[in-house]
Formats: sequence, C-alpha cells, structure tokens
Amino acid sequence: MKKNTKNDHRQRVNEVLFEIHFDIASEHSVKSLSSIASMSPFHFNRVFKDVTGESLHSYIRRVRLEHCANALIFNPNSTITQIFSEAGFVSNSSFTHAFKDCFRVTPSKWREIDTPLHVSENIIKINPLHVEISYVPKKRVAYVRHRGYNRSIKEAWQRMEEWTLQNGLDFSNLPMIGLHHSNPNIVKKEDCHYVACLELTDDFVHFRSGEIGVMEIPKMFCAKFKLEGKYGDLMKYMDYIYYEWIPKSKYEKVHLPSMALYHKNHFIREDGKFELDFYVPIRYK
Repeated sequence: MKKNTKNDHRQRVNEVLFEIHFDIASEHSVKSLSSIASMSPFHFNRVFKDVTGESLHSYIRRVRLEHCANALIFNPNSTITQIFSEAGFVSNSSFTHAFKDCFRVTPSKWREIDTPLHVSENIIKINPLHVEISYVPKKRVAYVRHRGYNRSIKEAWQRMEEWTLQNGLDFSNLPMIGLHHSNPNIVKKEDCHYVACLELTDDFVHFRSGEIGVMEIPKMFCAKFKLEGKYGDLMKYMDYIYYEWIPKSKYEKVHLPSMALYHKNHFIREDGKFELDFYVPIRYK
C-alpha cells in the first residue's frame, strides 16, 4: 500500500477510535462509524482491521470489557447491572458470557478478588496527599496513538516532535498530555493503549495528514493529583489512586481516560524523571 494511502487510512481510523473511546456505550454501528471515516462499510471494515489488528466488533467489545473490569474493582458501590449498562451491554447474560470468555471468571467472582498481590506490593502512597476536585476545561490537541505501556512510548513523542517541526511549531513550548486508556494490571503492557498529545491554540489549522490527528478532549470533572518521581513510579502511584484512594473516597471513576499533564516528561528526559498533574475523571457515588 502506498505511504500516502496508508497515512490517510490511519487518520480516518483515528477519528473513529476517538468516537469509540469517548462514548463506549453508544451503539457504534459499522454504518455510523464508516460514515465518520467517509468510507463504504465493506471498505471500512477491511481498513479498520488493517490499521488496528482487530475487527471493529472485537475492538469495541474489548474496550467495553476492560472498562467493566476496572469499574467492578474501582466502583464498589455500582451494581453489576449499572456497570454493564453504562458500557453498552444490553443484557446480563450477554455481558457475563463475554466477560467470562475474556477474563476466565464471572463478573461477580472478579469483584470478590482482592487487590492483586503484585499491585499491593508495589503501590507508592502519595505523601503528602493533596487532591483537588474541579472541572478541567476542554482541550484541543494534536495526538498520536501508541500501543504498549513501556519505554517505547518515547517513539510516540518523537513522532509528535517531528510533526511540530513540519508545522512550524515549538515542541518544547507546547503543553504535553498523555491519555491512559488501559490498566496494565488487567491488560498486557504491550497491548495497553496510550495517546501522546500536544495542546494547540484554537486558531491552529490542521489538515488530515498521516497518523497525527487533531481532536478535542472534552471538559471533565476530575480529581487532580500532583506527582513526581522517576520512570516506573507513575504506575505505582496510579495503583494507589485506583485501588486505594478511589474505592475509599466519595467518588467513582467514569469511563473517560485518565490524563497526565506533564511538566517534566519522563519518557523523553535522559534522567527519566517526571513532574505532572494526574487527572482522573470521576463522579459522585
């Protein structure tokens, strides 16, 4: 496939993935999503699988199940029915069958399991703990998707830097944001989905070009944590937030991805250190 065609396909699929991840409960039919990509349903199905490595149905099903697996642990006050309904499943039987097929246990059994040993042993408590609860305004960003939660994320930031050079922008002066779609405790690290973003001004004009897209991160109600450390520490802080702070708080996590606003980005710094604000989308229980 020619490079220009491949880049065009990536960008069109990016726009579809944005729709899926920010509204996982929606029906997301082939017809509606292929319309977003400006393709016929038949052609869109082939292109989607070529770009993501999964069929559309499998991708949506996995995203919904991952959300439910997290919610069963982090939102103990929500019923199983509430959780699967908010993720787009229409019946308890279809959800239970899909969940057991993916995680090898029923949703109720999954909820009974205590925090995994490898999580509890590696949690880093945030000390001192200062949590700010507020609305975070919408943000217009350029972004690139990356599969894998490890040092390979540096490649995503390098692609973003190359893009800024091509567009006459100053990479070092643009706010850097990382979107965390997956929980590495239930998804293999190499399969986790991460999005590297650069915040843009409203007047920046972007034309469809390869794998770099432009989207709007919606206004969100969030818990904000100020974090600093070295490479490897962020996951341990996230475990503390998700497995200890959220279940004991008066809030629960919603399906939107958590967001790291970097002041120092450990993925691109030689010393591997980070300073960031970590935003977790929440709602009252």
